[in-house]
Amino acid sequence: MIAFTCLSLLWEASRVIELRLRLIIAGEATPDELCLMVTEKIKAFEHAGWIIASGGSPALVIENYHKLVAANVKRLSINR
Repeated sequence: MIAFTCLSLLWEASRVIELRLRLIIAGEATPDELCLMVTEKIKAFEHAGWIIASGGSPALVIENYHKLVAANVKRLSINR
């Protein structure tokens, strides 16, 4: 189960990178989106630390990342 989640995360993360690069190349990336590229990673890292500190497993961290990345794919895929 965790292997599938990791593979799905890998695929979706590469999709987010592709979608964002397309926006940048097309000159359509907003300052908010460019800032979000950095701040979302900081927040996710902080949340991962909270999960581990509160007794959560690495699998739970990966599942959380998967949800965040899937949401980005959905958001960035609109009208593309």
